[in-house]
Parts: sequence; structure tokens; C-alpha cells
Amino acid sequence: MERVRPNWSWYWGIWALMGLYMASWDLALYPSASILRFLVMNLLQNGTWGLLGLFLLWLANHHPIESFAWAQWRTWSLHLLASVVVAAIGLFLAYVISLLMQSAEMNKPLTLAMVLKGLPRFYRAYFHTNLLFMWGVVAAFHGLRIYRKYKTRELVTAQLEARFAEAQNQALRMQLQPHFLFNTLNSISALVHSNPDGADEMISRLGDFLRKTLDEPHGQLVTLRKELAFIQDYLAIEQIRFQERLRVDIQVPTELMDLRLPSFILQPLVENALKHGLSDRPQGGTLCLRARREPGHLVLEVQDDGDGFVAGREGVGLTNVRSRLGLLYKGNYLLEILGGAGHGTLVVLRLPLEQPGESGP
Repeated sequence: MERVRPNWSWYWGIWALMGLYMASWDLALYPSASILRFLVMNLLQNGTWGLLGLFLLWLANHHPIESFAWAQWRTWSLHLLASVVVAAIGLFLAYVISLLMQSAEMNKPLTLAMVLKGLPRFYRAYFHTNLLFMWGVVAAFHGLRIYRKYKTRELVTAQLEARFAEAQNQALRMQLQPHFLFNTLNSISALVHSNPDGADEMISRLGDFLRKTLDEPHGQLVTLRKELAFIQDYLAIEQIRFQERLRVDIQVPTELMDLRLPSFILQPLVENALKHGLSDRPQGGTLCLRARREPGHLVLEVQDDGDGFVAGREGVGLTNVRSRLGLLYKGNYLLEILGGAGHGTLVVLRLPLEQPGESGP
């Protein structure tokens, strides 16, 4: 069971403020009395109650009230009894302190008869107020305990959600990488008989590419520079298959290169442009990759002049891109596919510059 440590500066500060408040109360009732006497007396009384309150805190730490259920009646009874006893002892000590201060001021010794004479009236006048103070100590402790428990649970929940989202994101990434690898191997297979030299070069480039990919630490976010380097390596592999039929135009300002975006997010968009837009065209076409900065956003565009987008033809790549962006940006992004049959395809990706929690390498 976790122990709660109160903030002692707050604890003693509140008792000191109570002492000052009660001193002002006494001065309002007896304006001709000594200010110093009332101040010292009330600070001593409240300091005594604060010391006795430590026992209630200790008890609450070892036997906390967990709920309002009937099964907790023993704990409730224990705290009720303890607060009554502490209030009674505290009030008696406060009464003795007031008599000692009065005797010292009048230069008279304190006798048992003096103590017993006014004690019943003192208890009738102040016991319920003092008991309320003790209940306040117990209530404040449990309020602090519940608050810390809630904040801890909130933090743990947030951490679990972040880890779950990261695990989902990692799973989606790992799903994309075999997808990319299988598609590349299919391209190699298609070249083995028609262009053995091209297939051999493609295998060599793929090996270099995979080695570089495995050696790189994988963060959730990477710089645009690193993502473009990855895309250029990928296009170098595809260029072997397309030969002169593929023309690539990359328009990315240098000042945007250090902005971050989700890793492996552009490759499925580029692959879709090649597969669905350009691969079946004898004359091939142009793939254009652009980036620009808008207020608070990074905008990326992947465009081809091929056969055009056909609605409902989203595959694993685009589905995973949407899923990853949803996990990372909670809906604060735009992925739009524009175009039509015979008019090419334009994919617009608009990402916020405020990055998710984890940064990339």
C-alpha cells in the first residue's frame, strides 16, 4: 500500500494561519487585551493541535478509507473514535495553555481547582469546533490521497495509451515493410527472364537498401531529409524496372529538410503512383514529389501524370498510411486523393508542424 507524504510546509502553514485567525477573533472580542498574549496563546494552541493531528495522519496512512461501502465500517469507526479522542486531548491542552498564559500574566500559580472550574464550560463551547478541525485533517489527507491516486492513474493510463498507439504504429510499419519487399521481389521476378542484368542490379540495390534500412535506428518521426533519401533509394530500384519510362521530379526547398514527419509515410504514396498510375503505360510518365510550408503545417504532394485515380482502389499501403496518421495526429491531418481517369493523380498530405510525443532519430 502506497504511503502519502503530506506537504509539511502547507500543513504547518495552515495551522499557523488558523492561529492568526483565532488571535484576531479574540482581539475582536477583547480589544483591550494584550495582542502579544493572544497571538502567542493561539499559535501554541494550534501548534499543539497540529502535533496531535500527526497521529491522525499516521493512522490514515496505515488504515486509509478506501470507499463508502459498509465493509469499511471498522475503518470509519476507527477514524471517528481517534478524531474524538484527539479533539478531546487537544482541547484540554489548549485549555491548559490558556490558563498558563493567564496565570503568568496575573503572576498567580495554576492550581487544579482553577483547571477543573472552567473545564466543562470550555468543552461545551469549543469541543465541536476542535472536532471539526480534526475531521478536516483526516478529510484533507484522504482528499490528497485520492487526488494523487487519480493523477497517478491518469498518468499510467496516458502512458498505456501512448505505448498502445506506438505498438499499433510499429505493427503498421512492419506490415508496410514486407508489403514493399514482396512488391519489389515481384518486380525482380518479372525482370529475371526479360532483363537478367536489370534483375541482378535490382537485387544488388535492394540488398544495399535493406542493409541501410536495418542499420538505421527507427524512430516514430524522421526528418524530411531522411525520408527523401529513403524515397530516392526506393526510386533507384524502381528505375531499373521502368528504365527511361520513369521521370522523377523532386521539388523540396532546402529550408524544409529538417522538419519531421512519420517515417516510411511517403513510400506507399510513391508506390501507388508507380503501380496504379505509370506501370501499365508503355510511355511511362512523370512522378513529381513536392513539399511546401503553410502556417503551422507541412504539405507534401505526390503527383503522377498517369491513368488517374479510381475511387475504391485503396490498398494496404494507403489504408496503413491513414491508420498511422490517425494514431499519430488524432485526426489533425489531411490526406486527399485528387484526379480522375486519364487525368493523373495528385495525393496531398497535410501534417501539423506540432509533432507527436516521440521524436525520431
